[in-house]
Order: sequence, then C-alpha cells, then structure tokens
Amino acid sequence: MKVAFSLMYTFCGYTVLYGSCFTPWMDIVALFPLLMLAYENMMQTGKKLFYIIMVAIVFIINYYLGAMSLVYIFLISGAYVLLMSKKEKIKEHAWNLGIGTVAGLGLSCFVLVPVMMQLSGSQRGGSGQGIVSQYIGWIKSAIISDGQMAAFQRWMMLYGMAFAAAVIIMGLKKFKEEKNTIRYMISLLLISLLPIVVEGINLMWHFGSYNGYTLRNGYIVAFTLITVAAYFAQRMFEEVTADKKQLVKQLVIFVVAAAVYAVIYNIIPSNDIILAAFILFIAIFIAAFIFYNKKLKKDGIGFDFNTIIAIVAIEVFIGAYSLIGPPKFYEYEPYQYGDYVQAANEVKDSLDIEESVTDRIVNSDISLNANYPLILRRSAMSSFTAALQSDTQSYSKKFGYSKYFLWLLDSGGTVFTNSLFHVTQAVNVNELDSQMYTALRSDGDYTLYDANYKLPFAMSVNKNITRQDFSGNWEDLHNIFYKALTNDTQDIVNGMSYTKKESSVIREYNVRADGKQAVYINIVDVNNRNTDANASWLISSMHIYVNGEAVLVPTLGDVKNTAYFTDYNNNLVYLGTFENENFTIRVEYDDPWYLKVSEVSFAGLDMDKMQSLVDKHADDYCETSYTSDSLTVKLNGSGVNNMALIPVVYSDNWNVKVNGKKVKAKSVCGLFTGVDIHAGENVIEMTFEPKGKKAGMLISLATLIMMIASALILKFTKLKVPALLKMCAAFIYLELYNIVIVAMFLIPVVAAIPALIYQIVIRLMQLF
Repeated sequence: MKVAFSLMYTFCGYTVLYGSCFTPWMDIVALFPLLMLAYENMMQTGKKLFYIIMVAIVFIINYYLGAMSLVYIFLISGAYVLLMSKKEKIKEHAWNLGIGTVAGLGLSCFVLVPVMMQLSGSQRGGSGQGIVSQYIGWIKSAIISDGQMAAFQRWMMLYGMAFAAAVIIMGLKKFKEEKNTIRYMISLLLISLLPIVVEGINLMWHFGSYNGYTLRNGYIVAFTLITVAAYFAQRMFEEVTADKKQLVKQLVIFVVAAAVYAVIYNIIPSNDIILAAFILFIAIFIAAFIFYNKKLKKDGIGFDFNTIIAIVAIEVFIGAYSLIGPPKFYEYEPYQYGDYVQAANEVKDSLDIEESVTDRIVNSDISLNANYPLILRRSAMSSFTAALQSDTQSYSKKFGYSKYFLWLLDSGGTVFTNSLFHVTQAVNVNELDSQMYTALRSDGDYTLYDANYKLPFAMSVNKNITRQDFSGNWEDLHNIFYKALTNDTQDIVNGMSYTKKESSVIREYNVRADGKQAVYINIVDVNNRNTDANASWLISSMHIYVNGEAVLVPTLGDVKNTAYFTDYNNNLVYLGTFENENFTIRVEYDDPWYLKVSEVSFAGLDMDKMQSLVDKHADDYCETSYTSDSLTVKLNGSGVNNMALIPVVYSDNWNVKVNGKKVKAKSVCGLFTGVDIHAGENVIEMTFEPKGKKAGMLISLATLIMMIASALILKFTKLKVPALLKMCAAFIYLELYNIVIVAMFLIPVVAAIPALIYQIVIRLMQLF
C-alpha cells in the first residue's frame, strides 16, 4: 500500500498537468516529500540538520515553490503544536522550526540573495501598490471567477485522489472520538484545499499574483490528501499478501481498458470543449470514489489493495494519457513549439550563422520562437526572460517592437531602430524587402540576410540626451535619437498627407509619399492601449491591404498570417518603401464595433536621411570584445559628443570603468546604457557583478560556520539554549500564526460568502 500511495503522488493531477511543460517544478515535487520527512523528523526528535539541508536545497533549486512549501510547513506546524503537541513541547517545537528554517535559508543565500536583488529591480519586482491596497484587492477576489481552463486546472489537483478521499472519509468516521486527531487532520485538509475554492487564499499563497497557472503549489494538495489517507490506512487495514492470479486479472483489465481509452481518445477530433473534459474527469473521480467507498466498507480491515489496483491504474492512465502534452480538448496559441530548439540549431548549422554578443540578429516572421537567440548564441532584441528591468519592455514597445506577457519580441520596430540596436543580420522564412536586406544564403525554408543599413555598436552623443522627454510615441523617440546622432534639426519620421474614406467595417487611406519613405503602421485598441494583445477584442480581427495586396502579419506557427494583431506581432508593421508616389492603405474589420474602438496611425521614415545617417557613422571608430561576464567598448569622444550610447540595458549590476577609472553609468530610455567619456579614445569596460552576490556568500558562509560551531559546542559542553529564548520564540511564533490564520484564511473565507452570492445573482441575471 505504501508503494501505491507513492505512485499516486508521482502521477497526481499536478504532475500530469504540468510535468511536460514545467519540468523545473517537478524537481520540487520530487523533493517535497523529503522536505516533509525532514520536518517530521525534526518535530519528533529535535534534530535539525536534515531539515536545514532540505530547506537549503529546495530554495537553491526553486525559491518560488520553496517559499510556498515553507508557508505550508508554517501552517501545518501551527496546527500540530496547538492540537497534537504537549504544552511543554511547544517552546521546543517553535525554537527548532525557527532556527531550522532560518539556518536553511541562510545556507541558500549565496543563490537566494542575488536572485532576489535581481528580481527586485525587474518588472516582477513589485506591484507599485501598498500592502494594504494589495490585500484589499486579494480578498475582493475571494471566490474564483476565472475561465474554464483555469477552473479545470484547479480541480485537476484532485485527480487521482479518489481512493485517498474514500480512505479519509472512512477514517474520519472511524476515529471520530479522537477529537484532537480529527481536528488536526481536518486542519491539514482545509489548509491545502481552501485555495482551490477561495481565490483570496490562493493569491496570498502565490504572494499576490500569478499568470495562467492557477495552483502552482498543487502538489501540496496531493501530498496532504495522500498523507492523511496513509495515516488512517495504516491504522485501519492489515497488510494482505498479494494474490498472483488476482494481480494477473487486474493487469488484463487495466491493459484492455487503457487500450480502449487510447483508441477512443485518438479518434476524437481536436476541439475546444474544456467543459466536456472537466465533466469527464469529475465523473471519473466520482465513479472511482463510489467504487472505493463501497469496497472499503465491504472488506473492512481485511481490505486488499490488490483488488482495486486496476481501477487506480486506469484512473492514473487516463489522466496521464490525456494531459501529458497538449490535450485535445483545449485549443490555444502556444508559447513555443516543442521542436524550436532543434529548428534553431538546424538553421544555425545550415546557414552558418556566427555567434556574437554585439552583432544582433532579427527573426521578424517569428518562425524560430522568442527564445531563439539563446539557441543561436547570437544577441537579439527578442527575449524570453521574465526578469527584464522594470522599464525595458515599455520602452521597447515605444520604439515600435511587439510585446507579450513579460517578454521582448523583435517583431515590429523599424529600419532605424534595428540599426540603432546594431542588428546586422536577419534570418527568415518569409522573403524580406531587398531595399532593407541583402540575401546571403538559403537552406530549406530559411534565408540568412545582411542588413543594408548598419550603425556602429556604440556611438558618441551629447550627454543632454539623458534630459530628453521619452514619454512620447514611436515617432517622437525616433526623432529624438536621430537628432542626437546627427545634430540635424529636421525629423526622420513624419506624418503623411492622405485622404480618407470610411464605411462600417473599412477604413481606406489614399496616401502620398514625398521623397523616399519606408512606411509603418500600427493599430491600437483605445480601451486597452498598454495591455497584451489577447486582452483586446481586436486581436486577429483586422486585415491590412496596401494597393489591394494583403500585408503579412507573421505570428508564432503561421508566417503567412494576415490577421492583425496577434500575441506575437502587435506593434509596427512594415508596409513597404515608396518614392514620390501615391498608394492606398485599407484596413478591414471583422465587426463595425472594432472599427469604432481602434486607432490607426502610420508614418513615413525618410530613407534618404537614413542613408545619410549610416554614411555619417560609417567610419566611426568602435571596437568591441567580451567575455562571459564583461563587455569592452573602444570609441572616440569629443567636446560635444561626450557620452557613449551603448545598446545594452542599464542595470545596477554593471560596474563600469572608463580608461581604468570607475564611473557611474546612466539608463537611457530603458534600453541603453549611457557612459560619460572624454575627447579622444576611450576604453569602456563593463563587468557584470550580480548585486547581493558577496553578501549572499557571506551570509551562507557565516551560517555554515555558526552551524559547525553550535554543533561542536553542544557536543563538548553542557550548554543549553536558554529557556527565555525558547519562550520568546514560542510567543513570536504563536502570535504570528494567529495573525496569518486570520488574514490568510478567516477574512478571505468570510469575504467569499457575499462574493459568491453576488456571482450567483449575476449568473442568474445573465440566464434570464
């Protein structure tokens, strides 16, 4: 039975749901039982070393889920101390838990502190609200009100737990006279299960917010149910020797049932019926629960787990077969395709793409996925990271690039911005405009291009650029940087003269290009200017035509897409280069309302000025070199141009020296690092040293030394921890526990009642 419970945990709903897409989370799923074993050992024996080591390991591997695991330990330990522990042991337990946890965290600080320092300055670093405002927001969301897929994820945390649930109910009835034991077990169940139904609790357990994956600590649900069930099972059932004939029979039942389900699942077409799948899995859970419940009542203490092994196995198989990988019942636009690593490696090898930190590349048709620069080992604007500086993404969008969630994308932008960020090449499936790029070589679907317009990696400008107002739109930012690089008083990007015709679902512009102009367009939802594309009704609802021809709006998985905008392509779109001619732009909408809430803007970029800019800087002296953690730039300055403009995102982690002297760098428009330079040649050395690295190492080292010293003192002397310290630890622990229980559970549960009534009323009004 122990093996069976272990396998239930291994193949629980959390694992089958997230195992194939979030493999790093599975490390914590595997380590969590060891962490709990270490906790149990500490509470029973007072020995802390195992627990300290496990806390450190968990936080080193994944601080986010590690923190959630500690929240769970804090909550259940309070229940244990209050309901199961002897009063004279409370001080001991509180002291051990506090010291053990702090020591474990201390050992992990060499990783934890730099990570937290990095995140604190990123766009994940804070909500911008006070804690009281955030808390009010959390409890307002006291009852879950998310979509079908989010609700499906919540309830799938219970999948495979039907047998555990049946055992728990039987145990609660059988041992109801043991009041403290029953209260403790119910407390454990409430701690783990309430986040499924009360969103306020769930948000607090996720430290205020999450995106997309609604119960990231769902492994705790499975662990708690199995642990409580195992406790009752070992007291209720006797071990029964396996019957080999019965096992063979069970195996045959499992194989036949699994094969039938696999055939049916493969035959049914892919669709988007999450509700049907939800009903199926709930029905399986209920049917299995009823079967187990009857079987348990019938067999009593002589219950033989082998008699139901086939049902448990079938239950697990159905979940695993359906949910490992993209399920058939859920249609979605993927974050990435599973073969993107192989595709990027093949392109790199077949096109002989060189590695570089400073010479950027662009994949504007998004055929390689947002994370392709990591695979190519070639810098790009595109970034899949979620730890960007707090203003990086917003300024990237102002320059005309697309954004999605917390990522940067290199779809969008202009020939000017690409040259400004030192994009020297492009790799694409779709053919690129020969006026912008020159094809170098092709292999299969992909072609490698050389950019026709290039600027040096770093350039010298006047330091007054840091005083510019960067709050404008893409046209304003283009003109600010163009003037800083040329001292020209005229703009490089200008609006264009046009006449306009409009119907209920069409906007048509007859436009005049004076001179040679590259034309770019974007369309925004006036009600959702700064949100992701998928937050707007306008997503994929518009088509753009130039002189009657559809404009491509490539997106992930479809380089020939023409529907604007998409998750991965939602900012500037290049319409072509026109010279002293008239042309038409037509925007067609799927619905008249979409036209009313959209705002169309387009402008022309003067290609003659662009060529003059490139020619002006063609002979500029700029040399670069780099290591794994440093960048060296050599360039000339002058009395006027006294700041180096380096297209590397500014961070406090950069230590910068100019000609051997340490200087303070500046952030320029969220995407550049500005460094004051002198007239003549300058050698700029930028070394990345993560903030908190030294402090974290010192804390970890100090913790280790104190642990060794404490162990030696306790071994060779009769010194004991003063009773006053233990008393203080118990007082602090119990008071903190009371506050957490009220704030995290009691208030959200109470707030959930009117919230639920309100939602029911709204649903009824919608029905009638």
